[in-house]
Order: sequence, then C-alpha cells, then structure tokens
Amino acid sequence: MSYLKSITFCLVLAISLAGCENKVEKDQNFLLLISFDGFKHDYFDRAETPNFDKFIAEGVKADGLIPVFPSKTFPNHYSIATGLYPENSGIVSNSMYDKEMDKSYRIGDREAVENPAWYQGEPIWNTAERQGVTAGTLFWVGSEAPVNGKHATYWKVYDTNMDERARIDTVVNWFTQRNEPTVDFATLYFSEVDSQGHSRGPSADSMRVYIEQADALLGYLVKQLQEKGIYERTNIVIVSDHGMSEMSADRVVLIDQIIDVTKVQMVDWTPVAMINFTDSAYASEAVAKLKQAEQEMEGFRVFTKDEIPAYWHLKNHPRTTDLIVVADNGWQITSRNRLNFFIQGLPTGMHGFDNREKDMQGIFLAHGPNFVKGSRIEPFENVHIYEMMCELLGIEPAQNDGSIAILKSILKK
Repeated sequence: MSYLKSITFCLVLAISLAGCENKVEKDQNFLLLISFDGFKHDYFDRAETPNFDKFIAEGVKADGLIPVFPSKTFPNHYSIATGLYPENSGIVSNSMYDKEMDKSYRIGDREAVENPAWYQGEPIWNTAERQGVTAGTLFWVGSEAPVNGKHATYWKVYDTNMDERARIDTVVNWFTQRNEPTVDFATLYFSEVDSQGHSRGPSADSMRVYIEQADALLGYLVKQLQEKGIYERTNIVIVSDHGMSEMSADRVVLIDQIIDVTKVQMVDWTPVAMINFTDSAYASEAVAKLKQAEQEMEGFRVFTKDEIPAYWHLKNHPRTTDLIVVADNGWQITSRNRLNFFIQGLPTGMHGFDNREKDMQGIFLAHGPNFVKGSRIEPFENVHIYEMMCELLGIEPAQNDGSIAILKSILKK
C-alpha cells in the first residue's frame, strides 16, 4: 500500500470510527423521569393497579421514598432534580423570603417561579445539556427559570389545564419526532393524585378512582412508547415528592394565642410555620412564649434556627427563617383571624411534616434496560436519584448531596 493510500485509509477509518462513536452515543437508552405528585407509598394497596403491578414485576420498587424536609412539593421536586438538600438548593419551602433580595417566593407567583436567582445547584436537564445530552421538561420545579443561564432544549410553562394524555403525547413526540432534535432525557408531571389527596384525605375510599387513573396513564404511556418502538430502549423512573396525612379540625394550633403575629414576619404558615423577627426587642419574648407553650400544649415543636435538627438539612441557608414551628403529624398551624376560613377550607389531607414520618414517604419505581428486573429495596432519601440519573445518561454529575452507591444494586453492571 502506498504512503498516500495508507494516509487516506487511516483518515477514512478515523472518520468511520468517529461516526460509530457518535452513533453509539445517540443510540444510548432514553431516560424518562415521571412524578405523580402526592402518591403515597401505600396507595398501591388501595386500588387495582395492573399497569403499575406489571411495571414493578419487571423492574424496581422501593418500599418508600423519603422526602426532604419540609415534605412539600417545590423543595422535593427540586431536590430530586439537583441531588441537593434544601439548605444547598435554595428551595427551603413552597413560600420563602430572601432578605438580601428583599423578595418573597410563592409557588403561584409567576415572576418568582421564573426568576433564576431563587434556584441554586444544577438541575439534571442542565447537567445533561452541558454534556451534549438533549433534554425536555414537562413540567418540573425549576424548569421554567433559566437556571445557570439556560433552559432545557424543550420546556413549557406549567399549565394545570393541559390534558394528562396530551402531556404524554408531547414527551413521546420529543423522543421520536422527525426533522427536529430528539431528546435523550425528559420529565413528566401529574398533579391529580395530590389534589384529590388534599380534598378527600389519603384513606378515603374515593381515592381509589384517582389511583386507578394514574395507573391508566402509565398504561397509556407504555402503549405509546411501544407503538413508537422505543419502550425497550427507555429507562423510566417514577417518583412522588411526598406522601399524605389525615387531617382533623380538632388538631389545630392557634399560634396567635401564643405570640403577637403582628410583631413578626410569618413567611409560611402550616404545617411548618416559618417566622422571621422584625422586632428584635420582641424576639426573645416570642421564643420564650412558644417554648413554654410547647411544654404545656400538644401538636407542635419549636426550633430557633440554630436548633433545627441536622437531619432536616435546612438550617444552613439564609432563607431559612429565624424560627420554625413544626406541627406534629396530622396537626395544622393557623390563627384566630384565619380560623373560620381555615376550617371551611380545611384540607382533609396534608403533607409538609417531619420527613421521618412514614406517612410522608412517596414512591420510587424504575423500569428499563439498565435496571435489574424484580429488584426490591428499602426506603431511601430522594437526593440520591440525581446521581443515578447521571449514571444512566453517561454524564458527570455536578456537585450534589447524593451518592450513586445507594442505588448501585438496582443498576445492571
């Protein structure tokens, strides 16, 4: 072979090998992360769930998924996405106040939700995109803000009225569309189980209808992926952000019977009352009154910021308030001025309580080519899911609080 032919051959071979490498990367398995908000760990025992049952038999099931504290929607979805505890993610509750920005965050405040200044860490869709993996988010906490200056390639503003099957169709199309970049990773979110758990209570017989509706959605998703020919290539991770506890109008703490709430900033109310002191002269008096009431009454615990238990991973962030009053499981915190309205609209189910409560545990299921079939594991903290997703996508994780070692046993070697 001549020198020129040899060089030409080597160049062709190099180009071919490079093409093969790109093809292998593009042909890697897909990853789909799904949240059924408020799906309690034991809901599978409350209804007929043939699609979940088949999914579990062929995949992985944890006996529970331990939420971060407070066990509310926004902190937990963002912790799943980043692998960070709230004191590192910045999302310390559904409602927050940032002293430096002098701004408040509410989950219904569109300006706040879309402001990247509230979100710390690197969500999984950004980790993926930064390393050449295309992502789409429908919907997920933090995905509507340009965190780290970017969005996923595909994302949508949250629309509670978007039909649930249309959500599935949208994501399946992202995986399979022609003439547009296809995604390798996507998220899906459903809220109905949580909404009904609040209004009916987790033990209500009528919850069966909504659990079975969730099961039907999973069946529809599987069918769509099968018809598109990608089900066998898709790793699916199903989670919920928290569980749900039964409530009662008899278990209410009236905090304004203990302290003067006009002299403090009530950042959040229940079941974790987050309180900042605006009147420094009143701070010690308020703490003393609450501590005394804690000894004499039932239904709550009181913590100054320094006293917040380490296992909540909450106290080391500026947005965590000067004081928190945490309702016991099944209790609520309100005031006399809010009581009539509160009782009229009293939710029958609630979450947000101590994340060690079994009632607060959600679900973790997984299925796909990279999971060990028929695996059953103990409950674990949801911050470990981020590193597992990075492993499945073949990307390097950003700094996080989780560990791939926790879930290594459910992944094929």
